[in-house]
Amino acid sequence: MCKEKYRNIAEQNERRGNRYMKKTLFTFLAAAFSLSLAAQEKFGLSHGPYLQEVTTDKATVVFQTSGKAFSWVEVKPHGAPEEECVRYYASDHGLKMAYNTFNSIRLKKLEPAKAYDYRILSKEMRSFQPYKVVFGDSIATPWHTFSTIDPEGKGASIFITSDMHGDAAKLDTLLHWADYKTCHAFFYAGDMMNYMDRPELPFTSFIDISVKRFASSIPFEVVRGNHETRGNLAREFSRYFPKEDGKIYGAYRLGDIMVVMLDSGEDKADSHPVYAGLTDFDAYRTEQAAWLEELVQTKEYKTARYRIVISHFPMVMPSDNQKEGVWKGWEDAIRKFLPVLNRAGVDLLVSGHTHRYAYYEAGTEGNNFPVLIQGAYSAARLDVKDGKIQVKVIDTAGQVLKEAVLDTDKR
Repeated sequence: MCKEKYRNIAEQNERRGNRYMKKTLFTFLAAAFSLSLAAQEKFGLSHGPYLQEVTTDKATVVFQTSGKAFSWVEVKPHGAPEEECVRYYASDHGLKMAYNTFNSIRLKKLEPAKAYDYRILSKEMRSFQPYKVVFGDSIATPWHTFSTIDPEGKGASIFITSDMHGDAAKLDTLLHWADYKTCHAFFYAGDMMNYMDRPELPFTSFIDISVKRFASSIPFEVVRGNHETRGNLAREFSRYFPKEDGKIYGAYRLGDIMVVMLDSGEDKADSHPVYAGLTDFDAYRTEQAAWLEELVQTKEYKTARYRIVISHFPMVMPSDNQKEGVWKGWEDAIRKFLPVLNRAGVDLLVSGHTHRYAYYEAGTEGNNFPVLIQGAYSAARLDVKDGKIQVKVIDTAGQVLKEAVLDTDKR
């Protein structure tokens, strides 16, 4: 009887001990999870800042916060005291943008050829009621420096690549081999992503690595590829790369260099079943062709010493792609854009799309200017100076695939 009694007491104690250990373990795990969650949720920037559409007197700062917030940008002449800061907000219809995470703030009334310092300030918004706003943590980023365009600038070193298809490590390798630290401008010629179906993809595919290397101080420009027209978020593409006119295609002067960026659209016909009747690129390319006709007649274009065009589709079609009725969209782009460009004194067109490096001398495929397809595993570096464009194409192993010198003064 006594043995049974003691056995029952021992079993009870063991059960109490097990319950205590389980409770202690649960408490420990809950505390650890809370600490981990708090660390993960610490308010700050989750992406950026990166610069877009820097001109002689304007620039756009783009960034994303880790939680909903009220954010602004402070700007001052480079090296000036903080007392000289000017605050810029994103506002619309009398309301400053707030309780958001994605921010695009336009800096205006800047001076040409001048260096500026900027930083982002942001206040977390934990509650936003009609008559009560509760703020949380505040942040101020380090200062970054950028320069506005010098309208009297002579030449530049330009980095161009395309078709990374989400491979940020490959992009980083190409930036290294092209000696990106000595480049003045960066262009991505399309298909930097596979599709647009997740909000984080533009960041993880190429924006974040660009920020890490240069994009907080030097802007990049993106020419849309056909893969970026695909996916349920494709209509959000331009939000990440804002322009004042709201368009994806465009042109601007980089000193004495005119850069034209064409949005060539999808490579197949609008009627192709994979598009489910949701594309209208034939009309869109017609719109661009009319804009291009007007552009090449402007004083800004005609007075440029160098004229470079960037398009995802080449304005020639390699023979192994010439399959009857397959690439209606690509053919439409060539039919509408090439005649205008052939009359416009273009010095070089750089493109991607085929995933294979190729170079077409002027006059080889109905093109009055050289066409460079820089490939999916390589990048082009253009050193523009003294009336010449020095072209170098480098692959991911650091091998030089092409070197050429184009004499633009003999155009």
